[in-house]
Amino acid sequence: MMRKIGIAAIIFDTFMCCVTGASLNDTKTVTGASLNDTKTLLRDLLNSYNKNVRPVHNQSEIVNVTVQLYVKSIQEFNEVSEVFSVVAGFAIKWKDESMKWNPANYGGAYQMLTSYDDVWVPELILTSPSDDVESLGAAWNRIRYYADGTAVWIPVKLVKSTCTVDVEIYPFDTQTCTLSYSAMGYELGEVSILPETEEVDITLFSEHPMWDLVDTTATSESFGYSSQVSFSFKLKRRPAYVFVNVVLPILFLSVLNLLVFLLVPESGERVSYCITVLLSIAVFMTIVSAMLPRTSKPVPIVSYKLIVDMVISAVITVVAILNLRIYSKDPEIPVPKWLIGIYRFWTCAVFRKRKTEPLGMRKLFRKTSKATRIQTVKTISEAENENDIKRRLSELIDEEQITWKKLSYMVDGVAFCLFGLATLCSFAVFLAIVTSRGN
Repeated sequence: MMRKIGIAAIIFDTFMCCVTGASLNDTKTVTGASLNDTKTLLRDLLNSYNKNVRPVHNQSEIVNVTVQLYVKSIQEFNEVSEVFSVVAGFAIKWKDESMKWNPANYGGAYQMLTSYDDVWVPELILTSPSDDVESLGAAWNRIRYYADGTAVWIPVKLVKSTCTVDVEIYPFDTQTCTLSYSAMGYELGEVSILPETEEVDITLFSEHPMWDLVDTTATSESFGYSSQVSFSFKLKRRPAYVFVNVVLPILFLSVLNLLVFLLVPESGERVSYCITVLLSIAVFMTIVSAMLPRTSKPVPIVSYKLIVDMVISAVITVVAILNLRIYSKDPEIPVPKWLIGIYRFWTCAVFRKRKTEPLGMRKLFRKTSKATRIQTVKTISEAENENDIKRRLSELIDEEQITWKKLSYMVDGVAFCLFGLATLCSFAVFLAIVTSRGN
């Protein structure tokens, strides 16, 4: 554990040097050895050294390279362009049989530093780059060698990789991005790339404001004819921001749709109000689409939700226009009996009128027209009993009272209830699907 923290501290110092523009210390030796001892050691080791030859005496043997990844922070995760980038350091180790020495012969020097360009290094290539393909490492890098031939290389880099994004259950989605490095140019029997541990070291990791780092894994596999090491990051989106700025506005726009049925027809603003809300949903759908990758596999569920809301808004607009025609009909035009039947069904007029006192029916009877009173008397004379008389009176008075405006009010009430139920159901289904799949 202490060794891991020590390497992490070295990577952090290297990172700070990169940021400030400082280079690594060029001192070639640590304690014990003099300047001449260091020069002699470096000259003896590099005198006949060839960096193009794999550092094993028996060239049929494999050079085993171990890689440990240390992540400082997630620099960017762009879902639209599908780019994932991290600030990371690598602790890369291998054995170089040409770089062994006896410390007693060189003033006790048991380790030294040398330039990245002077010795053999495993050229690790990112197999899924978002920009140009480049090998890991830079000219300012140094390789630290120990007396037993162990080489330690700690490059630091801003790694930019592609990452396939699945936003089907956005904004409760979980993404997995992988950084894969391969020793290009070397076959499987020549260089083997292995992870030092089974996970990425996050000792120095700084949390990202939009994503939680749930899990990391490190694996080794073959990539064509080459060896490859892969580091996977499992990221879970923090939904609070998206919920407030995307999900809640969708709900508010849906509720605004319903309020058109509470707007009085005399205001003359019903149609313009409906169209305004419809256009708002269309604009909001465009904004949300710009936040997601342009892919059809799979289509985000939130896109289906917006389409449903747009359809509901369009139907509400049609119903509001047709209802205005009902409201504005000439009162002299009689209401068809089938509409009266629908009105009675939805308002339960039949059941309420059966409970009405006779005195109330008499008051209503006095308000009817002369022709209606004549028809009523004729109907009553044909009735056989008291209950039949009450029923006939109720039917005749209802037919006189049910107007086109009342039918319009009935349509408003029914539409408000039905579309309100449809809106709540669509929102509840959307939340149920995305949260269940997200868990």
